[in-house]
Amino acid sequence: MPKSTFFGLPEERRDRLVREAIAEFADRTYAEASLSQIARRARIPKGSFYQYFEDKLDLYRWLLTEEAPRRKREFVGAACLEGDFWARLEALIERGMAFLVEHPRLARLSAAAADPTADVEVRALHRAICEAGVAELRALLAQGLASGALRATDTSLEVATRLVAAVIGPGLTDVVLQELGAELHEVLASDSPRKQLGPRRRRRLAQQVVRLIRGGLGADAA
Repeated sequence: MPKSTFFGLPEERRDRLVREAIAEFADRTYAEASLSQIARRARIPKGSFYQYFEDKLDLYRWLLTEEAPRRKREFVGAACLEGDFWARLEALIERGMAFLVEHPRLARLSAAAADPTADVEVRALHRAICEAGVAELRALLAQGLASGALRATDTSLEVATRLVAAVIGPGLTDVVLQELGAELHEVLASDSPRKQLGPRRRRRLAQQVVRLIRGGLGADAA
């Protein structure tokens, strides 16, 4: 976690360091990412980095477990807290796509937790982050069961959670990239492809995904 000296930095300098660290880890694997490159891009001496974080893993862990989730929560806001279960799920999916469109490097950094890695410490971190995300989705689906929006079936809540996670996670990202007609690196590098996926198009996609899930798990589909 950041040292107190990090929070004592001038806001502009602190924001620049965070911005360049996000870009470095979004553009490269953890093993490829370089503190020297981050320091160079943030215009700070590499040696002074250790006044702010213990090491590269310390910075990476903070970005994945604290900074990226905080920014995503702020971005999503209260949109996923209103309406019935299906409306909240649709809002969650739409805001997830909007986050990818408007904050692609942050979205890529968050998605990095699903990437394979040979680094044992990073693998454990990634696994914990993935499980935390699954736990949040499991809690949402449990609310759907409790409200009667989802039907109780022989399929366990755990299996349903994993299947829905695959649909609204990697599967939806692939759909978004197909809609944009672009590869992920193109989306990261340019605003042009992202502008194609406006609010109306995102809502349409979110509605299609919800219909798919509702057709399989919805109580009204029984």
